[in-house]
Amino acid sequence: MSKLTITDLLHHNSESFAVKIDHLEVDAGTILCLLGPSGCGKSTTLRLAAGLDNPEAGNIHINGDRVAGGGVFVPAEDRHVGLVFQDYALFPHLTVLGNIQFGLQKMKAKQRNGIAQSMMEKLDLTGFSEKYPHMLSGGEQQRVALARALAPNPRIMLMDEPFSGLDVVLRNHVRDETVALLKETGTTALLVTHDPEEAMRMADKIVLMKDGRIEQQGTPAELYSNPNSEFVASFLGDVNRISASPSPEGLRSEIGLIFPENAKNISGDCEILVRPEAIRLRPTKEINGPTARVIQSRNLGAYCLVDLELPSGKMIVARAASILQPEDNQVCAISLDQRHVFLFDPI
Repeated sequence: MSKLTITDLLHHNSESFAVKIDHLEVDAGTILCLLGPSGCGKSTTLRLAAGLDNPEAGNIHINGDRVAGGGVFVPAEDRHVGLVFQDYALFPHLTVLGNIQFGLQKMKAKQRNGIAQSMMEKLDLTGFSEKYPHMLSGGEQQRVALARALAPNPRIMLMDEPFSGLDVVLRNHVRDETVALLKETGTTALLVTHDPEEAMRMADKIVLMKDGRIEQQGTPAELYSNPNSEFVASFLGDVNRISASPSPEGLRSEIGLIFPENAKNISGDCEILVRPEAIRLRPTKEINGPTARVIQSRNLGAYCLVDLELPSGKMIVARAASILQPEDNQVCAISLDQRHVFLFDPI
């Protein structure tokens, strides 16, 4: 198992945009997701880690070995890293077996074949050895690309949006297969994605980037439940924006009293961010307090989304278990799970 460390990194994509990372670590045997909107610098960071680009400044180490910085630049082919991209980049003239064996050319034929067969078994590709890439589905091509990257036992796996070309059901299946295989082999992995759900589903740690910088990093639970900015809160999941004002009891809003830790610093009107699942709905006869009218609810299987109208006419959205789905036009009482209510800068 190897560790990837990036320090004091600076690299310009253009005159107006630069990636600047003070410190980033991918611990040995863990999966770290670089997450962020398009153009935030996450793919550039992966390319620098891979050795496909040379940073202007800073240092990159793999398992303690300097591969960039201080006058050193080790090219991609000598970094012993595995690469998987969105388009899979399989060789069309090679069979599945040939593709998987491609990075094993220095080995004897028997050893190459043994490793390739083992990878095909692990990735449910048995029986595909003589097929060509054009004969495979998208999910099968993705598994071949993963097998090819893992076959040489790389120090680090680097993956750039590898699942974005798959349909939703297949994507979830292949994601789970990939996580299981990476964990089974103890492979350190850096995954680039713009999809928060994918990052939270796969990662041991998430690094959320914005404008070439790291906005926040931590476990999926830390970023989702303890965001350090409005950007982090809204990027990791849906939020309702509710106006509030200070009172002796706490921040008073149309959906009830709010008690964030930093409320004491608020002297005027502010805006709170409330996750849909923080809004609990009950029949009005059960609870006294704020109410809202159900405009419509949409059953999405395990849960439902409920569009609510507050007495002021403001619209908000709640998320609830499908078995608790309210009826349209029903008036419900509102209570709040304060753990998913956030306060940042005043209005």
